[in-house]
This record gives sequence, C-alpha cells and structure tokens, in this order.
Amino acid sequence: MTPRVSRTGPRTAVRAVRALVAVLLATCWAALPGAGTARAEDPVTLSASGWITDRARALGAREPGVAAALDRLHEDRGVQLFAVYVGDFSGRTSQDWADTTAQQNSLGRDDVLLAVATGTRQYAYSVDQDFRLSDQVLGEVARESVEPALRRGDWAGTAVGAAEGLDTALAGPGRRDGS
Repeated sequence: MTPRVSRTGPRTAVRAVRALVAVLLATCWAALPGAGTARAEDPVTLSASGWITDRARALGAREPGVAAALDRLHEDRGVQLFAVYVGDFSGRTSQDWADTTAQQNSLGRDDVLLAVATGTRQYAYSVDQDFRLSDQVLGEVARESVEPALRRGDWAGTAVGAAEGLDTALAGPGRRDGS
C-alpha cells in the first residue's frame, strides 16, 4: 500500500499539490466485519459543536475518548484534527471527498481532516499545502497510527491514533519548517 496525501490551499479550489502526499486509501477489507449499514454521504459540513462529525454513528460510547485526544493535540501542538465518519464516500475517491470537505469548511494551515468511510474501510487525510509536517512524515503517521486501527475496524482508534501520531511527529524531527 502506498500512502497518498493531499494538500489544499486555504479558501481556494483543491489543488493537485504534491501528487503522492499523505494518506493511503485503505481498500475494502472484506474479511473484517463492517460497522453497520453503509450510507452514501456527499462531502459534509463539519459539526459546529466540536472536531467530530460522526454521520456513521461509529464511535458510540467511545466519542468522549476521541474528543479528549483531539483536544490534547490542539492544546499541545495548536493543530485542529477534524475526524469525519461516514458510511461511504458516495462514489468519489476518498482523497477527493476529504479535499472537497476540507475546502467547503475553509480549513486552514493548522487544520487536518481525517475522513473515514466505515462501510468501505477507506480513509484519507487532507491538509493545507503549508502544513508543518512533510508528506513523508504524514505517510508514516498514516501507516503506523491510523491503518492498524482501520484494519481492526476500530473507528475510534483511527482518530486517536492520528491525533497521537501527529502529536509525536510535531514534537520531533520531520517538520517542514525545520524547527
């Protein structure tokens, strides 16, 4: 599997910047159980009440733990990680769906969108073209911190893993700004 990342410009159309950037399209894992009924979802407006939009009702009682991980990332590193869960990406590629959602919600330089389709076990990141981490580091976060949870159908673990992986990466080497 080759991680792919997309970077978007603030308040502009989604750009094809850095072709094979951050995160992988995790393909369908037919051997693993799904999480309820898959439902097609066009790109969404993010929840106004927090960083989690759970249209697939995938988190259940684990939502507070996910929210706490996203809060810690913001408090520690100044990065807002928005986690979106839907049944599927309504015929779009996961990357196109994530980029369109990020654009429609005017996400900025210190924002990350993690989009997860529970019915098809696909996901994608969308980050601004000037995000602080390199594409290589974002790919490592995806492979090491997101994909293992996705393979297990651990929907909460995908966002918690992303938050913890981003936190670790932002604390160390691999930053784009060299600091």
